[in-house]
Amino acid sequence: QVVAAIRYITNGTYLNIMTEMLTEAVSEAVKPLKDRIAKCVDLYAEAVEKVKADANQDEHDFLGRRLYNMTGDIILSLLLLRDATNNAEEFEKSANVFTRLAEEECVGSHAFVMNFSAEDLKNYVTE
Repeated sequence: QVVAAIRYITNGTYLNIMTEMLTEAVSEAVKPLKDRIAKCVDLYAEAVEKVKADANQDEHDFLGRRLYNMTGDIILSLLLLRDATNNAEEFEKSANVFTRLAEEECVGSHAFVMNFSAEDLKNYVTE
């Protein structure tokens, strides 16, 4: 899945989708969650740009999983916010729980990506 998606992560396709989804109106009850996910989108964009700027294919491949996970977490959160807006009784609790988990993963992945360099790859290879 990562191999198929990474091209669309690094060329901005998924970021554009996220940005468009953030323009959708949500209920007052989930608006604070939307604000939290909007911050995750900013972290995501920064992490993607960092990986692209480093221009190292091995690093790109290694960090691809974290970018992929961030992509899924953000898009799923935005979809849950949409569902919670349309059917609060059915989806509001799930939106609250999942968004917090997504935020946790996005913040952690962002920190990992931003503090990673190609030199660190040697620590992940066994001899």
